[in-house]
Amino acid sequence: MDSRPALQGSISPSNYVLNSTFSSELDVLNPMSPKNPTGPKFPWLAIAFSLASAGAVPDPKITERQITRVGSSADCPAPTTTQGFQWDTKSCTNSYFAPWAFPIDKWVDPPKLNITVAGVPITATVDTGSTGLVASIGLFPNVTFTKTIPTHIFYSSSHWLEEGYEEWIDMSFGPYAMRTKMLVKGKEVCCPTFDGTADGHRCPTSKTARGCNCSPGGCRGKRDEEEDYDTKAKREVVNLPHVAYMGIGFGRGDPQNANPFLDTLTYNGQPSNGSSSSYCQGYVITHHGLHLGLNQDITKNFAWTTIAQQDVGGSRDWNTPPMVYKVDNGAQQSGTILVDTGIPNSYFSNSPITWNNGSTFEISVPGTSQLYKVKYDIIKGVNFGVVSSPNPMQPDTFGISSKAGYVNTGRKFLNCFDLAYDSIGGNFGYRYLNAAGCSQYVTAAPSAIPS
Repeated sequence: MDSRPALQGSISPSNYVLNSTFSSELDVLNPMSPKNPTGPKFPWLAIAFSLASAGAVPDPKITERQITRVGSSADCPAPTTTQGFQWDTKSCTNSYFAPWAFPIDKWVDPPKLNITVAGVPITATVDTGSTGLVASIGLFPNVTFTKTIPTHIFYSSSHWLEEGYEEWIDMSFGPYAMRTKMLVKGKEVCCPTFDGTADGHRCPTSKTARGCNCSPGGCRGKRDEEEDYDTKAKREVVNLPHVAYMGIGFGRGDPQNANPFLDTLTYNGQPSNGSSSSYCQGYVITHHGLHLGLNQDITKNFAWTTIAQQDVGGSRDWNTPPMVYKVDNGAQQSGTILVDTGIPNSYFSNSPITWNNGSTFEISVPGTSQLYKVKYDIIKGVNFGVVSSPNPMQPDTFGISSKAGYVNTGRKFLNCFDLAYDSIGGNFGYRYLNAAGCSQYVTAAPSAIPS
């Protein structure tokens, strides 16, 4: 059952509040690029967004079928296996490809897409490490919001808390029209020990004297390689008028009804929802842009793993994809992997296996198949942006994740792989690119090397 408010000209409060907390994985400093300014994960940097026309976007080169999110886990179709994808039995004609708003240069900067939100054309950073649309209230001078449902998004690594209100808004992306939740952000607060359960959606004054030391040089503590910091610092409140961030990730602890790409209503004006046979819900991320909607053509040469279904606040979500890893020549361990387009750095688990400066870290995907073995030479404890390695996937820096058996590769993993997410069947795919320099650090089974 779809309990979103009906499409209207004005913004109205939601009657469908599963969880008013938007979630994000990690947030670390990324040097700002003049041609591709940094998104709101880095609030102390100047941010420029295109408020002019979203620009001409090419006609859909690949058509595909679309499907609206399922509101309740009880209503979800049974997950498919990698032998039976949703696009094998449906026409999947509703699909749309959009190039990135700025060309990708070795994934130094985060990807951005042109979208229209509440009638306002904006350029939003696309983040696979969080779920939910976030935009500063200053983007919408002519829109009256209800401001009745307080909410927040907290970036655990940098300790920035974005305070705002939950609103249902109209959004369009190419031929797609969506009705989705958005965090309308009023301000960003440095709140190191924020606890969403105890604190609600605002940073208590008593918590403003611990945790992060934010400055133009970063938001870091003495143990700057670690995900969790414990140094004293000041509280900073930043009002940013022109910020938009679109989290399209899964397994982040929020219901997927906060994901705008799973809230599609129409395609070229025609109904496009969960009962449609012309839309296969999901997306593909490539070096050149994003495909919304899956079919046999755009999923060619992907290697897949199934992901486990979970219930979050009564809504279906999927767990982070599985992988296996090892440090140096040690035993293999099972874990999970996040390819996070929001950060240029990597966070590797330091338990149950400890790694050190100079260690070799090997990740095998998809799942436990070991079809692709991805190697990193760890250089620990360096400053941001100074890691030198011929590895195209080398992050700006390595950090220790506090989660056992977990890897966040950061976005530079995409120099060697495309990604695909099947949000109905519960499948996650990798397509090896065999690009320059990748073969030194990716061992691929012969059947998985593109011709």
